Amino acid sequence: MNEDQGQESLHHHFKSGSRHVGDVACMSSDGRGIIKSRGQVLFANGVVTGDRVAFAPNLSVKPCEADNPKVLKLSVHRCEHPCRHAKECPGSRWGILSYQQQLKEKTELVRRVMRGVTDEARVQDIVPSPQPWGYRNRLTLQVRREEHGGAELGYATKARGEGFTPIRKCLLATEPVTQAVAHAIWVLRDMRELGKVLLPDRISFFETAAGTGALAIFKGWPKETDVQNFLELARKIELPGGIWAATANQAGIVGERGMFWREEECRAMQADWLGHKLEVHPAAFTQANQSAFAHVLEDLHSQASEIGREVIWDLYGGYGALGFAAAAGGSRVHVVEQNGLAKSTFEQLRILSPSVEGKFVHGEVAALLPDLMNRMAANDVVILDPPRNGCHPKVLTMLGESHVRRVVYLSCNPARLARDMKILARTGFQVNSVQPIDFFPQTPEIEVLATAIR
Repeated sequence: MNEDQGQESLHHHFKSGSRHVGDVACMSSDGRGIIKSRGQVLFANGVVTGDRVAFAPNLSVKPCEADNPKVLKLSVHRCEHPCRHAKECPGSRWGILSYQQQLKEKTELVRRVMRGVTDEARVQDIVPSPQPWGYRNRLTLQVRREEHGGAELGYATKARGEGFTPIRKCLLATEPVTQAVAHAIWVLRDMRELGKVLLPDRISFFETAAGTGALAIFKGWPKETDVQNFLELARKIELPGGIWAATANQAGIVGERGMFWREEECRAMQADWLGHKLEVHPAAFTQANQSAFAHVLEDLHSQASEIGREVIWDLYGGYGALGFAAAAGGSRVHVVEQNGLAKSTFEQLRILSPSVEGKFVHGEVAALLPDLMNRMAANDVVILDPPRNGCHPKVLTMLGESHVRRVVYLSCNPARLARDMKILARTGFQVNSVQPIDFFPQTPEIEVLATAIR
């Protein structure tokens, strides 16, 4: 059957303009419900597993969608979303699904994605987050100017920052961050003087040792006076951790090549590491769900005698939290990270780990690995913690050509993890364990810790 005949067959089953009824079988990785009806799979927004739904089939898009879904019978897994912004805000779309069912859906999602990569038995049940709500110690919100001169904070509702939902409170954030955001919203909304100054594109709120602080992020290269004018007005928010300012590139990324204002007056982010408090530059990466991340660190630390025998190569390593956690006494940790702003926190970990020799290698993994791979021995361990897009194929190919026999991979994108493990499998690596951890409750996002050996 060719494509045209297939489409004709589908349209025979789903007549244009008609409505049909189906049950939501499971949830997809993008947060939508999956309806299986008349041999076809369709995706629908705002529904959950177990709902019976009336819908208009839309076969003109791929994957096919169930438009205008109307729930005829509520699922037993549904619950009332506690957030007042739930209908407009995309930040916690799974808040209408019971937390136990969220965990089940995420475990099954990882098992489906890893089929063909490893045995299903090697995929463990997901580890729940200690806090299903109120877990984010960092929250980044868009800034929008109001007609009367004040400003609103909220979330982008569409891709590329389009659409805007103003908020008053975010239930995903920790209590200190929630209170700071609520206070900032109240102050900025009534600050008419903002109508005459350049506003930042975003403001990131985070926990510090002194209380909540913030980083105002400007895209491009604003004038010095424009940034200073905003910061002077922003003093009225009176955050105990202070308010920094920084520039971001067109992709919205704040990096060490950008400009920063008032660093000396403000406090760094605070992060936990095996019972210790670390200070992290707000433009460096750290996990937003610290209590869930603690499980990963403790797991690696418990295996240190097995994992950290020789040299640990912590690639895309940030400040080295994973590498130092996995290191046994007398071993060495080489952290490879392109953001030099992570180095100050790396130095804190070196002091906390006096029996481990640490080295910070500043640069991009793909560019540095051709030289580094020649130093990797069979008993060394590579830890990968790449961005959401996963590892560059060249990185995986080079690791396959090295002598390394163990790779530990922390991924925030199970589909890319599966892709990367397939590439490693070409050089003899086999997935030994897959442990999902719920870093992002109330969302479809999943973190996975996997190990591959050869």
